[in-house]
Amino acid sequence: MSSSLLLSLSSKPSLRKLAMRCQTLRTFSSSSTNPYLLYRVTCCGEKGDEESPGVMTQLHTFDPAKDEHIIVGDKPFPKELVGSSLVGSSHGWGVFLWGQRSILISDFCNPLSFKSKPKFIRLLPRPDLISCQSDLVSGVAMSSSPQEEEGYLVAVKFTGRPVSIYKPSDTKAVHLTLPHNVFDHFEPSKLMHSKRDQRFYMPSSGGHHLWSWDGHESTEPEFHELRFHNLPQFSHSELQLLDSCHRTQHLVESSSGQRFLVKWYVQSIKALGFNCGGTKRFMVFREEEDMNMCYTEDIGDLCIFLGNNEPFCVKASLFPGLNSNSIYFVGEAYGEGYGVYNIATRTPRSFKPKPTTSDSPSGQGFMLPLWAPHWLPPFPL
Repeated sequence: MSSSLLLSLSSKPSLRKLAMRCQTLRTFSSSSTNPYLLYRVTCCGEKGDEESPGVMTQLHTFDPAKDEHIIVGDKPFPKELVGSSLVGSSHGWGVFLWGQRSILISDFCNPLSFKSKPKFIRLLPRPDLISCQSDLVSGVAMSSSPQEEEGYLVAVKFTGRPVSIYKPSDTKAVHLTLPHNVFDHFEPSKLMHSKRDQRFYMPSSGGHHLWSWDGHESTEPEFHELRFHNLPQFSHSELQLLDSCHRTQHLVESSSGQRFLVKWYVQSIKALGFNCGGTKRFMVFREEEDMNMCYTEDIGDLCIFLGNNEPFCVKASLFPGLNSNSIYFVGEAYGEGYGVYNIATRTPRSFKPKPTTSDSPSGQGFMLPLWAPHWLPPFPL
C-alpha cells in the first residue's frame, strides 16, 4: 500500500499613493520586486462597467515576505480582456481565453506595467475539441518572457490529454494528444519549461513518468520513467489520510538547474482564501542522475511557488522575509487554500496578512470572475 500510494486572490488613489504602494513591492536590494500573489482583480463601479471604455481596475496582491496586502489601483481595464478568463501565468504573463477559440497573453497583471500600456499578444486559435475541453486549462508554461527572447514558445495543457504549443511568429500551432495509457482523460497536469535543457516537461498521472518535448515539429516528444528512492515510512493512520486525499504532481526547476518533483495532497473542503484549507501534505523528491528521484525534507535556501502559474523557485535569502525550505501555495479547485508549508516539519500554515490602509477601499466595486489567483515571480525594477 505504501509504495502504490507514494508513486500513484471604488476609490481612485492618487499617483503619489500608487507610487508608494509600488515602492513597497521592492526588496531590500531595490533591484527587483518580491514574488507576490495576485489573488483578485476588481472593477470600480457597477457590475457591467467592464463593457465601458476606461473603467478602472484594482489589482489585489499579497506580499508573502512582508505578510501584507497591496492594492495597485487605477489601471484602465483594456477592451482586449473584456469577457475573458485568466487561466494561468508564466514569467509574469497571463494567459487569457475568451469566446469559443480565442487566446492571448498579456502583462496586464504585472503591477509595474502601470508605467506603460499593457502588452497583448494574440495567439493562434485554440484547438477544435469536443465539448468544453478547450475552455478549461490545467497548466501553462513559456520558454521565456516575450521581452527576453523573440522566438519564445507558449505551451497550454487543456482538459484531458490535449497540449498545444504556440510560437507567435509562426503561422500555425502544434496540437498534440497525449497517450491514454500514460495520461488520464481528466488529468490536471501542470507544465514546466526547463532552462537547463530547453524542453517542456509535464508529470504523468501518479507522477511515475515525465513527458517532455522541445517544441519543434521536427522532433518527437519523449517519455521518461522515474525511479523513486529513500521513500519515507508512514504509520497506518498517515497512509489512510494520504489515501483519502486528491493529489497533483508538479515539476519545478531552480536557477541552478536542480529539479524537484512535488506531490501535493489535498482533502476537498469548501474553505478558500487566506487559509491553508484542505492542504494536508507535500512530498518533495530531488532529481538525481538518470531520472532517479530521492525523497528529501531539505531543499536548502530555496522556496517553491505553486498555484495557477508555472511552478518556480527563488532563493529565500535574496528576499528577506521568505522562509527557506518551504512551499508557498495557492489553490481553489479542491479547497487547497493559501499558505506556506514547512518541508522539514511537514506542516502547512495559513497566511496571516497584515492589513494596510489601502486594503479596504471605499465605494462600489465588483470582482472580475474567472480570473484565477496565481503567483508572479520577481520583476526587475
